[in-house]
Amino acid sequence: MIVARVFVVLSAVALAAAVAAAQETGQQAAQDGVRSRVAEALAAIDEKRIEADVRTLVGFGTRHVLSRTDSDTEGTGAARKWLRAQFEQLAAGCDGRLLVSTQTEKVPCRRSGMPPEVEVVNVVATLRGTSDPERIYVVGGHYDSRNGDGADGVGVAPGAVDDASGTALVLEACRVLSRRALPATILFVAYDGEEQGLLGSQAHAAALAAADAKVDGMITCDIVGNTRGMDGERYDGHVRCFSYAPVGNDSFGRSLARAVTYAARTHVPEFAVKLIFRGDRYGRGGDHRSFFDRGYPAVRLTEPREDFSRQHQNLTERDGKPYGDLPDYADFAYTANVARVVVATLAELASAPPPPLVGTAQLARDAYDTQLVFELPAGVNDFEFVWRETTEPDWTHVVPAAQAEVRRANSGRNLATLRGVCLDDVVVGVRTIGGDGSRSRVATPPEPERFLQRPRGEGEEGGR
Repeated sequence: MIVARVFVVLSAVALAAAVAAAQETGQQAAQDGVRSRVAEALAAIDEKRIEADVRTLVGFGTRHVLSRTDSDTEGTGAARKWLRAQFEQLAAGCDGRLLVSTQTEKVPCRRSGMPPEVEVVNVVATLRGTSDPERIYVVGGHYDSRNGDGADGVGVAPGAVDDASGTALVLEACRVLSRRALPATILFVAYDGEEQGLLGSQAHAAALAAADAKVDGMITCDIVGNTRGMDGERYDGHVRCFSYAPVGNDSFGRSLARAVTYAARTHVPEFAVKLIFRGDRYGRGGDHRSFFDRGYPAVRLTEPREDFSRQHQNLTERDGKPYGDLPDYADFAYTANVARVVVATLAELASAPPPPLVGTAQLARDAYDTQLVFELPAGVNDFEFVWRETTEPDWTHVVPAAQAEVRRANSGRNLATLRGVCLDDVVVGVRTIGGDGSRSRVATPPEPERFLQRPRGEGEEGGR
């Protein structure tokens, strides 16, 4: 009888091990699936096309918001016509999945020397999702340019790196991804009026918010073409990722930023993403701010070291040094690497299920374990937990769902226990996993309200 019992126990252990091994094998096979598809997309990115697009945009002379609109070869009007034609050419081979439009609005302008109201025209290519089209990701670059005089709508303003580089990146990302069916929707946008106060992106973000659009992430690519610093050093191994966080370190924007680093590590390991825990460069702004202000997750990608002799400069020479944002000073191989990060991120997020909804987290009362309450999107069964020390910039630990204790309630809520993870010292989160191994953004529990407020006032008590 004892032998029989031991045999039963050993059989159960062996069965559990076999099931775990089968699950691990299945997950690895799925992950290999998404990796191979992303690898195919990344291999299609062409730095020569990016260079050609940048040089074409520079060839319009200026793309200032006040420049001429009555020409096919000069000014902002010619630039936006060309951009729309490029997107429409891509749409012709997409079986109706890629729709091209323009958003034209007259908006207030508060910049010195500018009229109180200007017209902006955003060029938008919408790659409609196949099964979850209401979930939206946005990638943008601004096609307008300026020289040393922000109100000069006539003088030459090539804007090769700022921001023909980002606009060309968006075009290349559209070329690569529009040939692929993705569950969620992606908007590829060339924004107008960024140099005059984020005018085009503000109009676009406002229109999306008015339509109650479910934007799960926005990436702006602005100044992503220069690798030679003002110190003479070359910086071409990484891109900076800026993200706003109104309170704490785990806002939606920071969640999106860490999704960018995950995509880069997974799909573009030879090129790094550096997390910068600041909304933008010191005292400056970009189009992602317009989306952050509407409550959408948003990040900015920018080269490591900007050369200010190129940005917002008239074409001239001083003391033997050239000034002006010309394509001859750009590094198109670098822009192509940033494009690979963007394409990998969009392909990963748009393929994955929506992120879960994390309700509360607490430390168990009888052990140093973390308990999480969360809900999964309808039809989603696979997920994983992540955590990191509060002082770590990125996720350092992954706990598969099978290795956690999860109780599922009829209400749709789940209670998970992460053994040995002390919530006092760490940040925890959950992300969903698609059938192909793709990962969503990480969702984290909200910080307790008391830790997000002003310092404790008179009459408030400390302790738990």
